[in-house]
Amino acid sequence: MDAKRREVEQLLSDKRNIERKIEKIQADCKHENKVIKQVADDNGSSKIRRVCESCGQIVGYPSPEETFKFLQK
Repeated sequence: MDAKRREVEQLLSDKRNIERKIEKIQADCKHENKVIKQVADDNGSSKIRRVCESCGQIVGYPSPEETFKFLQK
């Protein structure tokens, strides 16, 4: 295995470990402080969601009124 391939394998392993740590933090979070934010989705567009201010996890959908107020900013 060449050096570049080993480096890629190590980086992918690090990424998986970081993702697991983030999932654990988000699972343990009480999501007490929620804000309305625009977040990116998997296909590159964005959407408006309710997000935990502490851990960054999407926790719901804003009401139509909240969405309107967010878009007026």
